[in-house]
Amino acid sequence: MSRSLARTTHGDSTDPSHLRVAYDVLNGLVDEFDPANIDGSNLRELLLRRRQQVQDRLNDITPSRRDRRPVVLDPGLLAGQMSRQGQPLTPVITADVAATDALSSAQVWMPPHHTSFAHVHHHTGVSVLVMQGRAITLWWDEDGEMHELPQFAGQHLFIPHGVPHAAINPHPVPVVAAEFRSNPVFNADNELLPALDAVVAARMAAVRAAAA
Repeated sequence: MSRSLARTTHGDSTDPSHLRVAYDVLNGLVDEFDPANIDGSNLRELLLRRRQQVQDRLNDITPSRRDRRPVVLDPGLLAGQMSRQGQPLTPVITADVAATDALSSAQVWMPPHHTSFAHVHHHTGVSVLVMQGRAITLWWDEDGEMHELPQFAGQHLFIPHGVPHAAINPHPVPVVAAEFRSNPVFNADNELLPALDAVVAARMAAVRAAAA
């Protein structure tokens, strides 16, 4: 392989999806190649023409430049709702209002002494920035053991996908937080885990009793 070709070879040669795409591309070119009519000079023309056809198709299905413009969204002007896990929230960055394909956000309010339902996002990572108040995130490891992470205003929390968790606010003041998810639809990929809700309620009661 020449140095120039090596520099322009992209993708993971061990990734099955990449190999499948590479095979399909090469297979299509072989089907189009007619040795009787194409020599080394116009083979390049064929490749350039096919590349332009693919680029034109990508342009057709890619949102326009206007659709992909940055936007500023004010949670105070958007409609709130109750999330699947029982949290009052307002979706902010979502696929229906912004040109996002891998991120969404919401503003979350936790009233005093509020608990969310235990849940898990199987394919979505979560980041939470507490802006006001204090919260505690309960989470369960692969052995089913519960752990907790206190979070104060200004701190960022990250929850990897596939980790069961719940949030509690055992304090007499509300929590306001910004939550970001690696999914363009904020409330997608959210499975409730009702078998853990009694554990969440018991932990909330214990924390409040200890603080009394």
